Parts: sequence; structure tokens; C-alpha cells
Amino acid sequence: MEWQRVGGELCLDFANTVGPRYSRPDKESEDALESLGDFLRWCAEVGVIATDSVAALERAATSTGLVTYSYCLDVREAIYRTFAAIAATREPHPSDVSAIMASHTALLSDAVLRVNADRAALTWPGISATAALGPIVLSAVDLLRRGSFDRIRQCPGHAGSCGWLFYDTSKNNSRRWCSMANCGAHNKSHRQTVRKRTARN
Repeated sequence: MEWQRVGGELCLDFANTVGPRYSRPDKESEDALESLGDFLRWCAEVGVIATDSVAALERAATSTGLVTYSYCLDVREAIYRTFAAIAATREPHPSDVSAIMASHTALLSDAVLRVNADRAALTWPGISATAALGPIVLSAVDLLRRGSFDRIRQCPGHAGSCGWLFYDTSKNNSRRWCSMANCGAHNKSHRQTVRKRTARN
């Protein structure tokens, strides 16, 4: 599985660390985050935390803190289910929305509101796993509060094997694929093959 940032929102990219979300018999899903270390490295890759802090965070990680590996996965799946429901024009399950909000509330205790002349932003100072997960959950809350739900999409994939989420920022709200380089290109190639076979017959 080739992992790319195609979601357009941090929380959607986090949900897309499993793929494909739509499964089929010949293609099993893969998880990019097989440990807390993987989660921290992913956060460094997307710019949430500094790369040189990953090793220290891995050494300091314990099973007693709030942000454990299993906690990160639980939050990720709640985010995925919530936005997948929205993409399908369904109402998200209240328990998933509550899980996102509960995580946001818990993580806020370590956040700082920084205000300058032209903007204010919540940040998580210091080196901690909370500083890694906090911005992701904030992204989910902000998207729920301010995003246009009709622009939240789920890629149908090639032969039904993707399911990644993305926020459609196209002018005419017509984006269909997670990426034209992957699912879009595969689908185009498949259509061309079908047309050639039909023409020969």
C-alpha cells in the first residue's frame, strides 16, 4: 500500500492510515500504524511534531498515559466512522461523535491558546504524545463545526478497494477519487480496456 496525504484535512489523512477501507477477497487491508512508534513517526512526517522528538517520545511512552497506542487507534476509528457516515449522507453514530469530543476535551488540558495580532490558535507545547494527537482531534472537531458536509467524500476506488476519505476543494465540487494518480488512473485504464474489448467483439 502506498501511503499518501490525499485527505486535504489532517484528521482525514489520519483516518486514511488504513487501506483499503473497502475490502475485497483478493486484497486485505493494511495498517500503517502498527505501534505507538509508527503513530509518532507518521505525526513527524505530516509535520505535527518535530522529527527529532520521536525517539524521546518512544522511550517515554508508557501504558499508563492517556495517549496509548490503543487509544490512538480508537480515536482514529471514531474519526473514520464519523466522516464515512457523513460522506454517505448518513448521520454519524452519537457514540463516535462523543468519542471525538471526549478526546478533544481530555487533550485540551495540555493545550495553550496563542493569540497574536491577526489570529488565535490552539497549540500543544512540549514533547509529548498528547502534542501529537491533540492537533489531529482538533482538526476533526473543526471539520465537523466548519466544514461543508457535501464536500466530504469517500473514494469508491478501483474495483471497490479504496474507501479513503477526502475533502473536495474543487471549484465545482466534482472530485471523485482520492488521487487521480492512483484510483483515478486505475479506473480510467480499466474503462479503456473494457472499451477496447467491446470494440473487438
